[in-house]
Amino acid sequence: MDIVLSFTSNASLAPTGFISDVQYAASMLDTLVTDNITLALSIDWDTTGTVLGEAGFNPAQNVSYAQLLSALQTHANAAIGLGLASGSLALESILNMPTTDPTNGQGVWLSLAQAEALGLAPNSNTTTLDGSALFGTGGATLNFSTTNLAVPGEISFLGVALHELTHALGRAGWGDGSYYSLMDLLRYQAPGVLEESANSSLGTSPSAYFSIDGGKTNLADFSTTSDYYDWSGTVPNDSFDAYANYGAADPLSAVDETLLSALGFDLAATCFTPGTRIRTPEGEMPVEALRPGDAVLTRLRGAQAVKWVGKREYDGRFVGDNHLILPVTIRAGALGPGVPGRDLIVSPGHGICLNGALAPAWRLVNDVSITQAARVESVTYYHVELAAHDLLLAENCLCESYLDIGDRAQFHNAAEYAALSPRAAEPAPPCLPRLESGFALAEAQAGVNARAGLTTPAEAGGPLRGFVDIAQPHRVAGWAQCAGAPEVPVTLEILAGGVKVARVLANLYRADLRRAGLGSGCHGFEIALPAGTRGPISVRRAQNGMVLPFTQAALAA
Repeated sequence: MDIVLSFTSNASLAPTGFISDVQYAASMLDTLVTDNITLALSIDWDTTGTVLGEAGFNPAQNVSYAQLLSALQTHANAAIGLGLASGSLALESILNMPTTDPTNGQGVWLSLAQAEALGLAPNSNTTTLDGSALFGTGGATLNFSTTNLAVPGEISFLGVALHELTHALGRAGWGDGSYYSLMDLLRYQAPGVLEESANSSLGTSPSAYFSIDGGKTNLADFSTTSDYYDWSGTVPNDSFDAYANYGAADPLSAVDETLLSALGFDLAATCFTPGTRIRTPEGEMPVEALRPGDAVLTRLRGAQAVKWVGKREYDGRFVGDNHLILPVTIRAGALGPGVPGRDLIVSPGHGICLNGALAPAWRLVNDVSITQAARVESVTYYHVELAAHDLLLAENCLCESYLDIGDRAQFHNAAEYAALSPRAAEPAPPCLPRLESGFALAEAQAGVNARAGLTTPAEAGGPLRGFVDIAQPHRVAGWAQCAGAPEVPVTLEILAGGVKVARVLANLYRADLRRAGLGSGCHGFEIALPAGTRGPISVRRAQNGMVLPFTQAALAA
């Protein structure tokens, strides 16, 4: 997702940190929501000091109830094909929605973000605002830190920003039966009975709760005052609570992410599972036993003190079959003699050191020596942060320590970090390059496969499908896939003025490709061209010279 913020002139009157905090919250949501959508928002500052936060979406599209169910079904099936938990959650919600139209023919109003995510509207430009948000102090003392989130007597503005920006995504409605949003179809007063008697003019509502199984399971109570699309406080110290909490981090919780999934969005999540043994100067210690100040051994800097141990927990019914959350098991000896020393279980995005770089664990899965769970009842991940990004020895395997990329608030114990580190930390550089695509990743994968007795298939011939999305003198990007061997990466040549200037392997993961049913989705490419490149750009298959077509956007650029 791409949230484009337009700040009004009043924003210059806001306290220092306001603009950067809203941008930080937007980037967190951009990372969390993986749909290829654009959201243009106007951001204002209240100079009267009476407003803490107000936001909403401009109802962009009205669809019939039948259209909505069809779009949700298609989106859920695509997400399930992607391995995203949002697919299973959305499907459960759809299967439990009323069989007859609860809107009595009025239809359902969607935010533009929802319409785009569900394929009911094209990915928009930023000329038309999709929503707006107004922020202020609300008479409170605000904490604008993005690292020390829980300060006694202060409200974390990051939590407020996340709260309001998600309203603009579509976390809102009417609740009185006059109009319907998708969220109105998730508010229950009893099993099978929607709550539709709110007083929108007074901002009050009878008791209601959030459910994705037709009201049988209460996942969280809604507030009855203030904004009755917020939690009542049954989800403590949460960004979606109706009232901000003093001295709390107010992050996004698991139930918040479930709600966003049920509203039509695909969501994405690095870490060790409990029992993983980390090398310390005194020997090996389970990761969950590590505490700030404990020393661990690292590859680049020797003994380093633990700064923080982050923790994330997932219930299996929320994880579903999400390949970006389900744990990856690296069998003993999969990477070398005694590496790892025993089976190592990590989160799919955790960086594993191979050939002098970090490869995401899930990109190494070969279903023999490295596997990924299809389902879990629950999973807990720990991540160890040091003063500098480095390589830890986990079960004698070199793995990365935690690197803050803007997702700290998503850890369930983020407030603990804020208490330990009251000063904002400078962004830390990664200790090694990350292998997300290209020939280096393919070489690392081939080495792992060879050790498992697997042969890496040669690139096959056959029809080529794909497009060039970006063709600029400094950068080229797109995707390519061989129809006859869809999971064997295609080698491409980039030409400028008819002269070959670069080669690239189309093995970059793109969620939109997986969502479209194109296998694993690892068929993208993006490459920076040499300085001074001139002439018309073209992309062809190295094997047979077959030329990739351009998208309309690339032709117009």
